[in-house]
Amino acid sequence: MNDLISITRDVVRLLPSRCGMEQKRTAASYTWTPPRDFREICACQSHARRERTLWRRALRIAKRRSVALLVTVPLAFGAIGIEAMNLSLPALAKEAISQRHLPVFTTRKVREAFLKPEQAPTTLSLGLAKEEFFRTEVPFGSIIYREALKNDLAPELVAAIVESESDFRADLVSNKQAQGLMQIVPETCRLMGCNDPFNPHTNVAAGTKYFRYLLNRFGGNERLALAAYNAGEGTVERLGGVPEYRETIDYLDRVATRTVSYRKRVQDRYKASVQMQASALAQ
Repeated sequence: MNDLISITRDVVRLLPSRCGMEQKRTAASYTWTPPRDFREICACQSHARRERTLWRRALRIAKRRSVALLVTVPLAFGAIGIEAMNLSLPALAKEAISQRHLPVFTTRKVREAFLKPEQAPTTLSLGLAKEEFFRTEVPFGSIIYREALKNDLAPELVAAIVESESDFRADLVSNKQAQGLMQIVPETCRLMGCNDPFNPHTNVAAGTKYFRYLLNRFGGNERLALAAYNAGEGTVERLGGVPEYRETIDYLDRVATRTVSYRKRVQDRYKASVQMQASALAQ
C-alpha cells in the first residue's frame, strides 16, 4: 500500500498543472538574454549594442527621406575631383544613374533638379527684338504688339496711330466724342464689340480691328485707310481719295513720320542686342 502511494505521488509530480490559467506573457518575457556561453563584463557592451541599433535605424530613415543627398554629393565631388576631370553635374548624375553608384540621384525630385537638359541659348531675331522693344519702350506696348499681330498689322504703324490719336492717354475724349487710346467714336465701338472704350485692351482691340477693315475696304492702300480712319470712310469714298483737309494731311504726315521712327528704333535695338550677344560669346 505504501509502495502504491509513493508511485502515485511521483506520477502527479510529473504531470503538468492545468488547474489555473496560464500566465500572461509580458514584454519582459521577450527581452534579449545572452546565451549561456556569453557573459557581460560591463555595461558598455549594452551601450554598444544600442548604438549599433540606432545607427542602422538612422541609415534607413536617411535613405528613405533622401537626407543622404547632403552627405553623398559633397563627398562624391571631393573624391573624384570634378573640376580636374572637367565634368558637368548633369553628366555626372547621368553616369551615376546608369551605373547605380550613387542611388541618391535616382529619386524623382533629384532627377528633375539635376538632370534637366541644358537649354540652348535663345537665337536672337528681329521679331524677338521688336517684341522686347514694345514691351519695354512703348506705353501699352504689349497690348499694341499683340493686337497688331492678331489683325496682321505692323506694330510700328499701330503705335504711331495711337500716339497720333491720343498721345497714349487712355482716358482722352475729343470734341467729337472719340474716346480712348485709338479715339474711337461710340458707333464704331458698338460695331467693333467694344463695351469699354477707356479700357486699353478693348480699345486697342477694337481700333486695330477697325483699321484692318478699312485696309481691306480700300484695297490695302495704307494712306487711304489712314485718311478714312481720320476723316471717315464715307468721306474718302465720296471724294475718291484723300480729302484735302489740313487736319487729315497733318495726321497722315504724323503717322508716317512716327512709323518710320519706331522702325528705326527697333532696328537700333536689334543691332545693339546682336553686338552684345556677340561680345558675350567672344568672352
